[in-house]
Amino acid sequence: MKGRIRTVIIEDEPKSLLTLQTLLERYCPDVMIVGTGNCVEAGVRVIEELAPELVFLDISMPDGDAFDLLNRIGKVEFGIIFITAYNDFALKAFEFSALHYLLKPINYTELQEAVQRFVKIRPSNNIQPRLDILNSSLKNHFDKISLPTNDGLVIVEIKEIMRFEAAGNYSTVFLAKDDSIVVSKTLNQFEEILVGLDFVRIHNTHLINLRFVKKYQRGQGGIVTMTDGTLLTVSRTRKNEFIEGLRNLSMTMGNTI
Repeated sequence: MKGRIRTVIIEDEPKSLLTLQTLLERYCPDVMIVGTGNCVEAGVRVIEELAPELVFLDISMPDGDAFDLLNRIGKVEFGIIFITAYNDFALKAFEFSALHYLLKPINYTELQEAVQRFVKIRPSNNIQPRLDILNSSLKNHFDKISLPTNDGLVIVEIKEIMRFEAAGNYSTVFLAKDDSIVVSKTLNQFEEILVGLDFVRIHNTHLINLRFVKKYQRGQGGIVTMTDGTLLTVSRTRKNEFIEGLRNLSMTMGNTI
C-alpha cells in the first residue's frame, strides 16, 4: 500500500465522531482522516471536495440516510464502512451484501479488522452492486446475496440457490442452472443468514431450499430427492424442522401435505 488511506467520517453524533477519530488515530496508523461531516448535505460536500479512498458512513442522519447521500454522489469510487446501532434486521442486510459495518459503541479491534478488510479487497472492489443489495435488503427485499469466493464476490439471486453443502470452513453453493460455487463462509453462517427464507438445515452437511424438494421418503430421518435428482439424507434430529418447513411452504403456496 502506497501512502496512508485518505479517509472521511460522516457521523452526526459528536461523541461517536470523536471516539472514531481517536480510535483511528491510535490504532489504525495507515488511515489519514482528511475530513468529517455530520449530515447528508455536509457529507456530500466533503466527499466531492476531498475525493477520499475510504468513508466511514453512519446509516441514519438528521437530514436523511446513507443512501440519500450515496445517490447524490453518483458513482461510488471509494470504500465504505457503515456505522450502525445494534439491530438484528440491519445486520442481516449487511450479511447479504457482504459490506463492512461497525456496531456502536465501536470496538478498536473490530475497527482494525474492518480497515484491514478494506485494504485486502480494495483492488477488486466493485461496490455498487453490493450497495444495491444492501438497500434492497434493508427494505425487507431479500432477493440477492453476495457470495465471497477466492476470486472475489459473486452475486446470485436467492431463488436460484438450490442447496448448500458444507466443506470445512467453506461451503459449496449449488445453483438451479447446474452450476456450483465454492464460498468462504460456513454452513452455520448461511443457516443464520437465510432463516425465514425457505431454507432448512436437514443435516450437518446440508442446507436446502425447500422450493427445490421433489420428493421426501420417510424413515428415521428420511431421504430427500431434489429437483436435479440429488439424494440427501435428513438427520433424525432435524426431521421435525424439515417437515414443519415443508408444511409452512405448502401453506403459503396454497397446498397441503
